[in-house]
Amino acid sequence: MLPYQERYIDNTRQIAALFDLYSGAEAGFEGWYAGRQQARARRDALRAENLALLQDHLFPALDGLYGASEEVIAALEEFAGALMDWRTNLDCGIYVVIHDALLSLYRVQHSREGVIKELYKLGMGLYYLRRLVNGVEAPGAAALAFHNEMVFTEASSYIRYYDEIDSEETRGYIIRAFANIALCAPEHKRRIAASARTLRILQDEHYRALAPGLPWDAFLRGTHQQMSANRSELSRGNLSRDELAAVLDSCYEVFKPEEGADNPSVRWLWPYYEMEYNCGYVDLKTTLDRLEDLIGRAPYDQYDVSGLYGNVQLPIYYGRLMQANPALQREEKRVHFLNGAYRKMQQVLLQYPAEQFDDFFYYLIDLVVSDYFEMEGVPPYRELTTRIMQRFAGELYIRSRRTGDMMRCICAAIFAREPDFFDDIPFLAPLQGEEKKQALLAYAGDCGLYHDFGLIKMNIGRTMGSRNLFENEFQIYQLHTVSGYDDLRRRSSTADFADVALGHHSWYGGGGYPDTYVRTASPCRQMTDVAAVAAHMVERYDSDMDALVRGMLDGARGRFSPPVTAYLTDGVLCRQLEQLLQSDGRNYYRDVYRELLAGRKPAGTEKK
Repeated sequence: MLPYQERYIDNTRQIAALFDLYSGAEAGFEGWYAGRQQARARRDALRAENLALLQDHLFPALDGLYGASEEVIAALEEFAGALMDWRTNLDCGIYVVIHDALLSLYRVQHSREGVIKELYKLGMGLYYLRRLVNGVEAPGAAALAFHNEMVFTEASSYIRYYDEIDSEETRGYIIRAFANIALCAPEHKRRIAASARTLRILQDEHYRALAPGLPWDAFLRGTHQQMSANRSELSRGNLSRDELAAVLDSCYEVFKPEEGADNPSVRWLWPYYEMEYNCGYVDLKTTLDRLEDLIGRAPYDQYDVSGLYGNVQLPIYYGRLMQANPALQREEKRVHFLNGAYRKMQQVLLQYPAEQFDDFFYYLIDLVVSDYFEMEGVPPYRELTTRIMQRFAGELYIRSRRTGDMMRCICAAIFAREPDFFDDIPFLAPLQGEEKKQALLAYAGDCGLYHDFGLIKMNIGRTMGSRNLFENEFQIYQLHTVSGYDDLRRRSSTADFADVALGHHSWYGGGGYPDTYVRTASPCRQMTDVAAVAAHMVERYDSDMDALVRGMLDGARGRFSPPVTAYLTDGVLCRQLEQLLQSDGRNYYRDVYRELLAGRKPAGTEKK
């Protein structure tokens, strides 16, 4: 690699490490807080250097790619590979940009093998980039998946030239692309068809004979694993006989060997049990008993894939079964177990060593945020997500707390003159006087805390801390409004904050995003208007409060609510907001330290 590339990688690794709020907690609050301030200053300096490295070196190199030497191209490929090692996912966006540019180069050069290789690598980059919006149901997310599928489909189409291609590595890219179409297809039937087609190719001796050095058995097992992921469809009655047989065959290939193993992997044993349940071979009670046994045997401090599977994924699966079978929610024994499993899950997540954070771990955070089943008798979703925000999105938590306090100030000023301003919010209308004011201010603070909640699942803060977002990443970023809305509205402890999460980037006079937010249909629209103002101020403040307010009153007319921005002419309110914007956040950090870090035991010392 070239020196600027090595420097960028080193900077980005440092930035990722500096995001860890747990670092230095043993020094006491003052020492820890001083360390956080130093970390922020260091991150800002590293980010500025990264921007210069991209601007001065990478972007010119990509612009001059058609005249580049083989050495420069090889350095770019090595640079991209170091940023995207499929485990740490250090900077997937740069990986995508580089391989997209290389794909264009090889198309112009009519290099068939180069095009195949770059289609596969670009497809993998898009897949990992798309994981930022796992579980988000929105047109933007669907468009990303379709683009990803088409890239893999084009790469797989070169199988018609398989016999003509000399490179075994290139033949491998074609086979891999075939298998990866199933990663992108939205419907189970299409995924099953894609995996079935791949299995036929993998078992065809013609293709194997032409590339004997490829890891065919690993390809075969991986494709069986992809096919077995459709096992939830076994009990729904919408698969044909051939589709059922294909899924079952793969399930037995993957899971059956574990049942008789001396030390079976929980990672594959539970899916086998789940398959038996979906097929009706065993009843719900047996399945729950099996789950309880697997969860109970998972050690707190087993920090590997099997440990995370037993301590995080299995409690989520147990909650899914409870949600799908309401009668279980009245069984005290099952509720008690789920409560314990969820509390153990939270402890494991919060104690997990930061140096072991990787792509799979962040996938589990997404899973917990998306699929946590809130019911009476288990920790509220609000309690869990506050801890997750503090632990894994500390900067987001601090910024959101600041936004919430600004919203409280704005709402207090409005309430002093117009006590009925927020009466469209159902729970506020019946209240009077001081009780109403306190309820309003508490709600405003909570809405501020959760307005950017959708960013938790995206794990995009590290990228934003390293450099500016590219256009495709910004399109993903915009989906945080839909993601936050979907997750918050499904739980009673957070449902009241969902509309604010959805609409805080929508313009009062039309525009902004997302299109799914209809201001006039939301009873919380006035609070969403306040959130839009406060969030904009937090994002744009640069030490000139007067200029910021003038811009919101004049230059951004139609973007913000006139009844809300009218209060920004109040000098007292503006000074309060300015003090919040200028504060170092010590009180917010103190809350994090007290609630999450004080008295924390080192990982691995928990009682078993």
